[in-house]
Amino acid sequence: MADLLLGSEPWNRVRIPKAGSLSAVMVQNPSATLHLWIAGVIKECHLVTVSLKSRALDAETDVLCAVLYSNHNRMGRHKSHLALKQVEQCLKRLKNMNLAGSIQDLFELFFPSKNQPVNTSVVPGQPVVELVLMKVLGACKLLLRLLDCCCKTFLWTVKHLGLQEFIILNLVIVGLVSRLWVLYKGVFKRLILFYETLFGLLQEVSRIQPMPYFKDFTFPSDITEFLGQPFFEVFKKEIPTDFAARGITKWLNKLFLISEQSPKAIEETLLGISKNDEQMKINTQNNEDLGQPVKKKKVFKEKSSEFDVRAFCNQLKHKATQMRKLRHRKAKKVGQAT
Repeated sequence: MADLLLGSEPWNRVRIPKAGSLSAVMVQNPSATLHLWIAGVIKECHLVTVSLKSRALDAETDVLCAVLYSNHNRMGRHKSHLALKQVEQCLKRLKNMNLAGSIQDLFELFFPSKNQPVNTSVVPGQPVVELVLMKVLGACKLLLRLLDCCCKTFLWTVKHLGLQEFIILNLVIVGLVSRLWVLYKGVFKRLILFYETLFGLLQEVSRIQPMPYFKDFTFPSDITEFLGQPFFEVFKKEIPTDFAARGITKWLNKLFLISEQSPKAIEETLLGISKNDEQMKINTQNNEDLGQPVKKKKVFKEKSSEFDVRAFCNQLKHKATQMRKLRHRKAKKVGQAT
């Protein structure tokens, strides 16, 4: 049934159906090797759960969503913004996998109650172990994609910084993807150790009571071979340094490494920044930006002078009346003379 639902690549599924068989198996006279594997799985389950539920990861994810939401209109077509959206999609897919929930269910099988110690005579069944292993494989593949998207976003954002546009936003994105890359690289390493430990437990459980869930899929003994070339690129790839030749590093050092310079260099840098600010003020005064709000200018009422407009109008009206009477008298005299 699992083969029909999951297909040839079950690790690539977001939601893997749970097995309908027993979740635990009773073991009589457990061996010392089984005790070691159970202790290792319990330890790794705790460490992986802490890594996946870290507050730092939640905080960085919230910052990522806020940056994408607030800059969608003006940055929607930039390559750095599109690459950052791919990072968000990887994080959403990782959350929908519910890997932490499956690991927590596996962890609780070792503790029948809170006050009792670990019961090594009851171990998780093979379907439960295979389900968690399959999710770990999918999460490792997804984290490789996430790390690659973080690298692409970093490179595109640094290129955009070379244009000296959206400087603050680009610096925020550079710091954001750098922190995500470091944090999720640590989660990725922890998942690899967890897979190796859980795979050892799978060998013991399948020997005690074979009950495979993924019949047409063979779990790899070496997860690094399963991940392939992307795994070696993440841990052995050198950081590109071709941006230093373009002057970006020197330009950023002028902004953020002033404290490490000599006093003379500090004065020269501050003088250059002040001159640039004055030039920018002149340019902004000469060039009106229609996208900026226009401040209302205060209108000061002038004091009224002694000149009265109404008196002037009355004088003109009186003068016009006199002129009209004068013309009427002249016309009357001409009429009497004829």
